[in-house]
Amino acid sequence: MALDADSIRELIPRFAEASERFYSGQMTAKEFKGISGGFGSYAQRCGDRGMVRLRLSGGRIDRTRLKFIADTVERYRPSMVHLTTCQSVQLHNLDGNVIPDIVDAAMDAGIFTYQGGGDNPRNVTATPLSGIIPAPLDVQPYAYCAERYVSGYAHGRRMPRKLKIGFANTLENGTDSTARDLGFVVRENGRFDVYSGGGLGPNPRLGLLVAEDVDPRDLCVYITAMVDMFIENGNFENRARARVRYMRDTLGDEGYTRRFREHVDRALADPSVPRVEPEGMETRKTGDGSVPTCPRARRQKQEGLYYIPYHPLGGDPDPGIFGRILSATEDMEDVEVRVSPAQTLYVVNLTGREADIVADLLSDGAETLFQASVACVGSTICQQGLRDSHGLLMELLGMERRNGFGDGVLPMVRISGCVSSCAAHQLGTVGLRGTTVDGEPAFTVNVNGSHLLGRERIGEDIGSVLTSELPAFFETIGRAVQASGKRFREWFNEDPSRLRTLCGEYLH
Repeated sequence: MALDADSIRELIPRFAEASERFYSGQMTAKEFKGISGGFGSYAQRCGDRGMVRLRLSGGRIDRTRLKFIADTVERYRPSMVHLTTCQSVQLHNLDGNVIPDIVDAAMDAGIFTYQGGGDNPRNVTATPLSGIIPAPLDVQPYAYCAERYVSGYAHGRRMPRKLKIGFANTLENGTDSTARDLGFVVRENGRFDVYSGGGLGPNPRLGLLVAEDVDPRDLCVYITAMVDMFIENGNFENRARARVRYMRDTLGDEGYTRRFREHVDRALADPSVPRVEPEGMETRKTGDGSVPTCPRARRQKQEGLYYIPYHPLGGDPDPGIFGRILSATEDMEDVEVRVSPAQTLYVVNLTGREADIVADLLSDGAETLFQASVACVGSTICQQGLRDSHGLLMELLGMERRNGFGDGVLPMVRISGCVSSCAAHQLGTVGLRGTTVDGEPAFTVNVNGSHLLGRERIGEDIGSVLTSELPAFFETIGRAVQASGKRFREWFNEDPSRLRTLCGEYLH
């Protein structure tokens, strides 16, 4: 059963009271976090401002949701909007006392912030361009069904820490569904292979293949099994180990798989577990014969339609961009926005003429692979953050511009401010994670990670670099790659050891 808006609204007065007490100095940050996290809201490091996370299953922003976000930005003026690697949109630097009103109003647009934090299932992720590009099965409708089902099934149950569910139907596997607590990967025949027991953060692990060739209609069976197994075997005593992947330490991989399948059998025999028959979400729009002149326009599988990718630097678009997209597409049929786990926005279902209009509007995004790097909000915003990941990225982008490096000379980098891995740094070609070296701010460097289906790989930790020396570290790499006439990936693959040799002076 899905958790409905009326049930959530009954809980909002407690959140509103806690917000008033915390922001007036009458409640501790720890006590407030225990309440606000359940509504997808946290106080920021400064203490006098807050944020709210808008859950968007599959990263899908239809016209109604787009209008809500645009209107909320216009009314409440958040000075920062952040796109997350779980395909949510976060509004930052808000007056904390208005956040309960935003939570309430969001539900009228089909956006639920409830369970967006704390010990709750997180936003369900899915291939953002599913239904737009060719694939054996459109997973967007299944992600929506999963979001609605898990929110209701987990509600009122004592859960260990956050549960992450992902769907993938391309080899890119951008949702890292094979490294999630529960992941559904589409086979060529349109059925699912199911992975479980994965996760990033401390002690990262790739998931175990626990089921093959699963009927998509049995989606809720596997979610039920995952939740029940987590509650039965999860660690409630040690918060640091209260995640799905740590059950493998006590059960062993074979035991984990066996126990999971036992829970699947129970769920299959339970008549209260529904079978899903999701409604299709594909557009009925057709092209008008116009062809875009913008080189950024990409063809959709629908004849005559296109989409525009837009990667705001650091995943932080100008807050007003949602209103400008809304206005520019007002007379365009079926236009939607999708958020990717790599912090890219896609505006989809455009004719050629419409694609040129949208491309002109979104002209300030990344122009190189390095500029498309991913960063979490970092320590200036996040109470858990150890290092300023966003500030570091801006420094690195300045270094790239000063050197005039060509596209691909430096790779896309994933920068997490702490061990929580909010930027999925362990799966990046190059990943950085905030740390300390001899009391100095630094980042640990991971290399050669991959999220590609069938080639998933946790990156190798090659050492740590002082934050102050990271621009020089990447400059050294960029000059060597540029001199070779190759792109970074080709240069690295020829001899993976030479990166460590080249930059040894910076590594601790």
